[in-house]
Amino acid sequence: NLLRRLVIGLLLVSLGAGWHLRWANDRLSERLPLILEGETLQVEGVVIGLPERSLIAQQFQFEILRAPSGFFPRKVILNYYGGTTVIPGQYWRLAVRLNRPHGFANPGGFDYEAWLFQQGVSARGYVRDSASNQLIPALSKDVGFYPSVWLHSVRYSLKIKLQRMLAGSQYGGLLMALLLGDRSGISQDSWKLFTATGSNHLFVISGLHIGMISGFVFWLALLVGRLVRIGRLVPAQKFAAFFALVAALMYALLAGFSLPTQRAFIMIAVLICGLFWNTRYQVSFRLLLAMFAVLLLNPLALISSGFWLSFIAVAALLAFAGSSQASVSVEQIEVPLGERVAAVARFLVRPQLIVFIALGVPLIFFTQQLSLLAPVVNIIAIPVVGFLIVPICFASLLVSFVHEPAAILLFSIAHGGIALLIEFMEFLVAWGSSSLQLQVAQPNSWNVLALFFAVLLLLLPKGVCRRGLVIPLMLCVLPIPERLRSSTGEVNILRLHVIDVGQGLAVIVQTRHHALLYDTGANLSPDFNIGSAVVVPALRALGIRSLAAVVVSHGDNDHAGGLSGVEGGMHVERLIGNRKDLKAKLPVALCLDVDDWNWDGVEFRFLQSGLDHSSENNSSCVLQIRSSAGSILLPGDIEREAEAQLARRYGAELASDVLLAPHHGSGSSSSYAFLKRVKPAYVVFSAGYRNSFGHPHGQVAERYTEFASRGFTTSETGMLSLEFGGTRRGESSEGFSKKAAPEDTIVRISEYRKQNSRYWH
Repeated sequence: NLLRRLVIGLLLVSLGAGWHLRWANDRLSERLPLILEGETLQVEGVVIGLPERSLIAQQFQFEILRAPSGFFPRKVILNYYGGTTVIPGQYWRLAVRLNRPHGFANPGGFDYEAWLFQQGVSARGYVRDSASNQLIPALSKDVGFYPSVWLHSVRYSLKIKLQRMLAGSQYGGLLMALLLGDRSGISQDSWKLFTATGSNHLFVISGLHIGMISGFVFWLALLVGRLVRIGRLVPAQKFAAFFALVAALMYALLAGFSLPTQRAFIMIAVLICGLFWNTRYQVSFRLLLAMFAVLLLNPLALISSGFWLSFIAVAALLAFAGSSQASVSVEQIEVPLGERVAAVARFLVRPQLIVFIALGVPLIFFTQQLSLLAPVVNIIAIPVVGFLIVPICFASLLVSFVHEPAAILLFSIAHGGIALLIEFMEFLVAWGSSSLQLQVAQPNSWNVLALFFAVLLLLLPKGVCRRGLVIPLMLCVLPIPERLRSSTGEVNILRLHVIDVGQGLAVIVQTRHHALLYDTGANLSPDFNIGSAVVVPALRALGIRSLAAVVVSHGDNDHAGGLSGVEGGMHVERLIGNRKDLKAKLPVALCLDVDDWNWDGVEFRFLQSGLDHSSENNSSCVLQIRSSAGSILLPGDIEREAEAQLARRYGAELASDVLLAPHHGSGSSSSYAFLKRVKPAYVVFSAGYRNSFGHPHGQVAERYTEFASRGFTTSETGMLSLEFGGTRRGESSEGFSKKAAPEDTIVRISEYRKQNSRYWH
C-alpha cells in the first residue's frame, strides 16, 4: 500500500513537472528574438487591460495579432507619448520598438521579469512617432466580440463612469481598487500606511474580498430561498451555493481575472463545489485540489508570495479555527446578551490572531518585516471593508445604472467609511514604531523547501502526519541572520555592493559594524521611487537595519532622486552631499568639510578636485575607501576636467583596486591620465539595460581593457558584490599611505543575476 502511494506520488510529480516544462517552453517561444531588440517593427493588434496614464505617457498592454516578421511576441507592454487616448478594444497599426523583459536583479527585490513571465508579457517597448500609426475602427468592431477584449472594454467603461462619480474624492482610488482591482489611483503614502498597519491586503482584490462577497450572496440566497420555499424544488444550500459561485466569478471578472483573483476564485469554487455535489472529502483535501488547479493554470504561481500567503492563511484557519464554532446560533434567542457579545468577539478576534501567527514567519521570509499593528487593525478593518464598504460599493454601482445621484450618495457613505478607517490607522501609527524589522539574509532554496513542506503538512488530512512538525519547519523558513554569517576572527572587513538600479547609482559599503550608502538611485515617477522600491529592500536583505551615513554625490535625479525613499524606509544617522539644498529630512554636511574617518579599521576620505562649482557632475563627492586588504574609489559623475585635477593633486594616492566607472562609463570620462593613476584591477559600470545614452561607451570599455581592468556592468550582473578579506586581530591597516599589494588583496566576487539565474531571465 505504501509502495503504491509512493509510485502514484512520483507519477503525479512527474506529470506536474512535465506540464510545467511544456508551459514554460510555450512562454519562452513567444519571446522577442534578440535580433529584433531596438528595431522598428510594424505590428497590428488590440489594446487589452486598463491603460495607465502618467504625466508624460500612457502605458497599456497590447496583444499583437499581425506582424511582418511572422515571428512576434503575443502580448507586450507599450508606452505611448502621443495625445490620442488609448481605449481597450481598439485595433491599432503601430510602429514600435521593443526590448525583451529586463528588471532589476537585487536581493529582497521584486522579480519584475518573473511577474511579466507569469502575465504572458513577452516584450516591453514604446510607440514611435510615425505617420503609419493608425486606428482601424472596422477591425476594432470585429475583435470587440472576443471575450477577453469585451471584458476589458466593459471594465474601462465602468472605470470612466466611476472616475466621473468619484471626481474630487480623496479616497476615490481606494474605492475603484475595491471594485475593479485598478490600483493606479492609490497614492504611495497610502501604501506606506497600509504596509505599516499590515492592511495592504484589504485593497488588493483577493480571496478575502471574493470570499466575503460570495459568503454574503450565499446567506442572502439562502434567506430568499427559505422565504420562497425553494427547498421543495432543490436543496436550499445548493441553491445558495450556485449563486455564491456566480457572484465569485462575476467579482473576479470585474477585477480583470488577474492571477490573484483567479487563485481566489479557484479556491472558492473548489470549496463550494464540494458542498454543491455533496462530496465527503475533507476540506484540507479540497484545498490541496485548489492548489493543484492554480498550479495547473499557471505553474509559476509557485514563486509568488501571494500564492503562499493565501494558502497558508486558509490552511491555518481550517487547521486551528475549524473546531471553534460560535457558541451562539441565530435560533438561540434565550442565550444571555453577554455570552452573545463574547461569542461575536471570539468570532472576530480568534481568526485574526490565528492568521497573524500563521503568516508571521512567511511575511518575515518574504519582506523581512512584520507589522505588529496588523491584528488590531484587521479586527476592525476586515469587517468594515468586507461587510460594509464593499457591499455599499457594489450597491452604488448597480444603482448608478438607474439613478446616478443616489449612487453618488451611496458612494459618499462608503468614502466616509474609508476616511474613518484611514484616520484610525494613522492614529495607531502615530503612537510609534508599528513594524518589526528583522536583520535576516536573503532566503535560499532550503528555506523555500521548508516553507513548501510546512504548507503541505497543514493541508494534509488529519492523521496522515503530525502537524506539530509545522513549527520546526516554519523556523527553518527563517533565513540565517546576517550577523551570524560574518566571520568572528577578522577585522578590517570591507564589502562593496553595487546595486542594480538601472540608469543610476546606489552603492553599499559595509565594514564590520557600519554601513554607508553612496547615492540612492532615481525617483522615476510619483509612484515609483528607486530608494524605497529597490535600495531599501536590498539593504534589509543584506541584514542592514540602519545606515551610519548616506553620501549623495551630487543632485542629479539618477543619484539623489531615491533619497526620500531611503530616509522613509531606513534609519540614517548622517547625510553628506555636495550641496546644502538637497531635499532631505536630515541636515546636509558638505563633503568638502568632512574630515577623514575610520570605521572598524577601514579608512574613508573625500578627495577634492577644486572644481566644486564648474558643473554639477564635476562637483560630485569623490570618496576613497581603503583597508589593509584593498581599496575602492567612488567618483560619482566626474568628467575629464575633474579627473585631471584629481590626478595632478593626488598622483599615486589615487591607486585603487576597485573603481566605480565615472559617469556610468560615458565618453566624457575615464581619461587615460586618470586611469594611469588609479590602475584599477576591477571596474564597475552602473548602467541600465540598453540605455539610450549608450553607457558604457565602447571606447571607454576598451580603454579599461588596455589597463587590464576586469569590467562588470550592473545590467548584466545584477547587484555586484565584492568582499575584501580582512586582517587578523592584532594586525594594522596601512591607511592611505600605500595601495595594497595584489597578492594581499583577497576579493570574493558575487554576481546576483548569475547566482540567482532562472529560466525566465
